[in-house]
Amino acid sequence: MSIIFDNSIKQAGRNGFPIITGYFVVSFVFGLTAVSQGLPIWCPILLSLIVYAGAAQFTFLALIASNASTLTIVLTTFLINLRHMLMSVYMSNILDNIKISTKLRLWYGFGLTDESFAVHSMMANNEQLNAKFLISFNTFCHIAWVLGSILGALISTLSENIIDLKLEYALTAMMLYVLISLINTREKLFVAIISIISMSILSLAYESYLNIFIATAIGCAFILWKKNKV
Repeated sequence: MSIIFDNSIKQAGRNGFPIITGYFVVSFVFGLTAVSQGLPIWCPILLSLIVYAGAAQFTFLALIASNASTLTIVLTTFLINLRHMLMSVYMSNILDNIKISTKLRLWYGFGLTDESFAVHSMMANNEQLNAKFLISFNTFCHIAWVLGSILGALISTLSENIIDLKLEYALTAMMLYVLISLINTREKLFVAIISIISMSILSLAYESYLNIFIATAIGCAFILWKKNKV
Protein backbone atom coordinates (compact mmCIF):
# COMPACT_ATOMS: atom_id res chain seq x y z
CA MET A 1 0.00 0.00 0.00
CA SER A 2 2.91 2.36 0.66
CA ILE A 3 3.81 2.24 -3.04
CA ILE A 4 0.40 3.67 -3.97
CA PHE A 5 1.02 6.78 -1.85
CA ASP A 6 4.66 7.25 -2.88
CA ASN A 7 5.43 10.96 -3.43
CA SER A 8 7.10 10.35 -6.80
CA ILE A 9 4.05 8.50 -8.11
CA LYS A 10 1.64 11.17 -6.82
CA GLN A 11 3.81 13.89 -8.34
CA ALA A 12 3.83 12.05 -11.66
CA GLY A 13 0.04 11.95 -11.58
CA ARG A 14 -0.22 15.67 -10.78
CA ASN A 15 2.34 16.78 -13.38
CA GLY A 16 0.92 14.50 -16.03
CA PHE A 17 -2.78 15.17 -15.40
CA PRO A 18 -3.33 17.59 -18.34
CA ILE A 19 -1.55 15.17 -20.69
CA ILE A 20 -3.36 12.15 -19.25
CA THR A 21 -6.78 13.74 -19.78
CA GLY A 22 -5.79 14.95 -23.24
CA TYR A 23 -4.59 11.48 -24.23
CA PHE A 24 -7.85 9.95 -23.04
CA VAL A 25 -9.92 12.28 -25.23
CA VAL A 26 -7.71 11.91 -28.32
CA SER A 27 -7.57 8.10 -28.07
CA PHE A 28 -11.33 8.08 -27.49
CA VAL A 29 -11.71 9.77 -30.88
CA PHE A 30 -9.26 7.25 -32.36
CA GLY A 31 -11.33 4.32 -31.08
CA LEU A 32 -14.51 5.87 -32.45
CA THR A 33 -12.98 6.55 -35.85
CA ALA A 34 -11.34 3.13 -36.21
CA VAL A 35 -14.50 1.13 -35.54
CA SER A 36 -16.64 3.50 -37.61
CA GLN A 37 -14.36 2.74 -40.56
CA GLY A 38 -15.17 -0.94 -40.29
CA LEU A 39 -12.17 -2.18 -38.30
CA PRO A 40 -12.84 -4.83 -35.63
CA ILE A 41 -13.11 -3.57 -32.08
CA TRP A 42 -9.85 -5.22 -31.04
CA CYS A 43 -7.81 -3.37 -33.71
CA PRO A 44 -7.72 0.17 -32.18
CA ILE A 45 -7.18 -1.35 -28.74
CA LEU A 46 -4.24 -3.45 -29.94
CA LEU A 47 -2.74 -0.48 -31.80
CA SER A 48 -2.96 1.68 -28.68
CA LEU A 49 -1.27 -1.06 -26.66
CA ILE A 50 1.67 -1.82 -28.96
CA VAL A 51 2.06 1.26 -31.19
CA TYR A 52 1.12 4.06 -28.79
CA ALA A 53 1.69 6.92 -31.22
CA GLY A 54 -1.16 9.26 -32.00
CA ALA A 55 0.04 10.62 -35.32
CA ALA A 56 1.02 7.17 -36.56
CA GLN A 57 -2.27 5.60 -35.48
CA PHE A 58 -4.45 8.23 -37.15
CA THR A 59 -2.26 8.06 -40.25
CA PHE A 60 -2.76 4.29 -40.24
CA LEU A 61 -6.53 4.84 -40.38
CA ALA A 62 -6.17 7.25 -43.30
CA LEU A 63 -3.93 4.85 -45.20
CA ILE A 64 -6.24 1.90 -44.55
CA ALA A 65 -9.17 3.95 -45.83
CA SER A 66 -7.24 4.73 -49.02
CA ASN A 67 -6.29 1.04 -49.52
CA ALA A 68 -2.57 1.73 -49.16
CA SER A 69 -0.15 -1.19 -49.32
CA THR A 70 1.40 -2.74 -46.21
CA LEU A 71 4.83 -1.44 -47.26
CA THR A 72 3.47 2.11 -47.54
CA ILE A 73 1.91 1.89 -44.08
CA VAL A 74 5.12 0.54 -42.52
CA LEU A 75 7.40 3.12 -44.17
CA THR A 76 5.07 6.01 -43.39
CA THR A 77 4.81 4.99 -39.75
CA PHE A 78 8.59 4.67 -39.56
CA LEU A 79 9.15 8.16 -40.95
CA ILE A 80 6.52 9.73 -38.71
CA ASN A 81 8.04 8.16 -35.59
CA LEU A 82 11.66 8.76 -36.59
CA ARG A 83 11.81 11.75 -34.25
CA HIS A 84 11.49 9.37 -31.30
CA MET A 85 15.04 8.19 -31.95
CA LEU A 86 16.36 11.71 -31.34
CA MET A 87 14.23 12.15 -28.24
CA SER A 88 15.40 8.79 -26.88
CA VAL A 89 19.06 9.67 -27.44
CA TYR A 90 18.61 12.94 -25.59
CA MET A 91 16.78 11.34 -22.67
CA SER A 92 19.33 8.53 -22.52
CA ASN A 93 21.96 11.06 -21.46
CA ILE A 94 19.67 12.27 -18.69
CA LEU A 95 18.91 8.72 -17.56
CA ASP A 96 22.65 8.11 -17.13
CA ASN A 97 22.46 10.32 -14.04
CA ILE A 98 19.53 8.38 -12.62
CA LYS A 99 19.59 4.93 -11.05
CA ILE A 100 17.47 2.98 -13.52
CA SER A 101 17.82 -0.61 -14.73
CA THR A 102 18.10 -1.64 -18.38
CA LYS A 103 14.59 -3.15 -18.33
CA LEU A 104 13.13 0.08 -16.99
CA ARG A 105 15.07 2.04 -19.62
CA LEU A 106 13.41 -0.04 -22.33
CA TRP A 107 9.99 0.44 -20.73
CA TYR A 108 10.62 4.18 -20.44
CA GLY A 109 11.72 4.38 -24.08
CA PHE A 110 8.54 2.62 -25.22
CA GLY A 111 6.39 5.07 -23.26
CA LEU A 112 8.23 8.20 -24.38
CA THR A 113 5.98 10.57 -26.34
CA ASP A 114 6.27 14.15 -27.59
CA GLU A 115 4.46 15.48 -24.54
CA SER A 116 6.30 13.39 -21.94
CA PHE A 117 9.61 14.28 -23.58
CA ALA A 118 8.74 17.98 -23.39
CA VAL A 119 8.01 17.71 -19.67
CA HIS A 120 10.88 15.39 -18.73
CA SER A 121 13.58 17.16 -20.72
CA MET A 122 12.74 20.42 -18.96
CA MET A 123 13.09 18.69 -15.58
CA ALA A 124 16.63 17.41 -16.21
CA ASN A 125 18.03 19.11 -13.10
CA ASN A 126 14.93 18.69 -10.96
CA GLU A 127 15.14 16.51 -7.85
CA GLN A 128 11.73 15.03 -8.70
CA LEU A 129 13.21 13.40 -11.79
CA ASN A 130 13.83 9.84 -10.65
CA ALA A 131 13.10 6.43 -12.11
CA LYS A 132 9.79 6.00 -10.27
CA PHE A 133 8.54 9.41 -11.36
CA LEU A 134 9.49 8.86 -15.02
CA ILE A 135 8.03 5.36 -15.30
CA SER A 136 4.85 6.33 -13.42
CA PHE A 137 4.36 9.41 -15.62
CA ASN A 138 4.64 7.40 -18.84
CA THR A 139 2.54 4.53 -17.50
CA PHE A 140 -0.33 6.81 -16.44
CA CYS A 141 -0.32 8.40 -19.90
CA HIS A 142 -0.29 5.04 -21.67
CA ILE A 143 -3.10 3.66 -19.51
CA ALA A 144 -5.22 6.72 -20.33
CA TRP A 145 -4.47 6.23 -24.03
CA VAL A 146 -5.56 2.58 -23.96
CA LEU A 147 -8.66 3.22 -21.85
CA GLY A 148 -9.75 6.01 -24.19
CA SER A 149 -9.37 3.70 -27.19
CA ILE A 150 -11.37 0.97 -25.48
CA LEU A 151 -14.22 3.33 -24.55
CA GLY A 152 -14.27 4.94 -27.99
CA ALA A 153 -14.33 1.58 -29.75
CA LEU A 154 -17.11 0.27 -27.50
CA ILE A 155 -19.29 3.35 -27.89
CA SER A 156 -18.78 3.36 -31.66
CA THR A 157 -20.34 -0.10 -31.82
CA LEU A 158 -23.38 1.20 -29.94
CA SER A 159 -23.96 4.54 -31.64
CA GLU A 160 -22.89 5.69 -35.09
CA ASN A 161 -24.00 9.28 -34.52
CA ILE A 162 -21.44 10.05 -31.80
CA ILE A 163 -18.68 10.07 -34.41
CA ASP A 164 -20.07 13.44 -35.51
CA LEU A 165 -18.86 15.06 -32.27
CA LYS A 166 -16.14 17.62 -32.94
CA LEU A 167 -13.36 16.58 -30.57
CA GLU A 168 -10.38 17.30 -32.84
CA TYR A 169 -9.42 20.27 -30.69
CA ALA A 170 -8.31 18.02 -27.82
CA LEU A 171 -4.81 17.29 -29.12
CA THR A 172 -4.22 20.93 -30.05
CA ALA A 173 -5.42 22.13 -26.65
CA MET A 174 -3.15 19.65 -24.89
CA MET A 175 -0.11 20.72 -26.92
CA LEU A 176 -0.85 24.39 -26.23
CA TYR A 177 -0.95 23.65 -22.51
CA VAL A 178 2.41 21.86 -22.67
CA LEU A 179 3.92 24.73 -24.68
CA ILE A 180 2.68 27.42 -22.29
CA SER A 181 3.77 25.50 -19.21
CA LEU A 182 7.31 25.21 -20.58
CA ILE A 183 7.73 28.91 -21.40
CA ASN A 184 9.37 30.14 -18.21
CA THR A 185 12.14 32.37 -19.64
CA ARG A 186 12.31 35.24 -22.13
CA GLU A 187 14.44 33.16 -24.53
CA LYS A 188 11.87 30.36 -24.64
CA LEU A 189 9.14 32.93 -25.27
CA PHE A 190 11.12 34.29 -28.24
CA VAL A 191 11.55 30.78 -29.64
CA ALA A 192 7.82 30.10 -29.30
CA ILE A 193 6.78 33.39 -30.93
CA ILE A 194 9.22 33.06 -33.84
CA SER A 195 8.22 29.42 -34.38
CA ILE A 196 4.53 30.33 -34.41
CA ILE A 197 5.08 33.20 -36.86
CA SER A 198 7.24 30.99 -39.08
CA MET A 199 4.61 28.24 -38.99
CA SER A 200 1.89 30.71 -40.01
CA ILE A 201 3.92 32.03 -42.95
CA LEU A 202 4.89 28.55 -44.12
CA SER A 203 1.28 27.33 -43.91
CA LEU A 204 0.06 30.28 -45.97
CA ALA A 205 2.71 29.58 -48.60
CA TYR A 206 2.35 25.79 -48.72
CA GLU A 207 0.58 23.33 -46.43
CA SER A 208 2.80 20.46 -45.33
CA TYR A 209 3.34 18.31 -42.24
CA LEU A 210 7.02 19.32 -42.44
CA ASN A 211 6.18 22.96 -41.72
CA ILE A 212 6.12 22.43 -37.98
CA PHE A 213 9.64 20.96 -38.01
CA ILE A 214 10.94 23.77 -40.23
CA ALA A 215 9.29 26.42 -38.06
CA THR A 216 10.76 24.90 -34.88
CA ALA A 217 14.21 24.79 -36.48
CA ILE A 218 13.89 28.48 -37.43
CA GLY A 219 12.96 29.41 -33.85
CA CYS A 220 15.87 27.45 -32.39
CA ALA A 221 18.30 28.80 -35.00
CA PHE A 222 17.28 32.37 -34.15
CA ILE A 223 17.96 31.99 -30.44
CA LEU A 224 21.31 30.30 -31.14
CA TRP A 225 22.27 33.16 -33.47
CA LYS A 226 21.19 35.67 -30.83
CA LYS A 227 23.32 33.96 -28.16
CA ASN A 228 26.39 33.80 -30.39
CA LYS A 229 25.96 37.45 -31.35
CA VAL A 230 25.92 38.45 -27.68
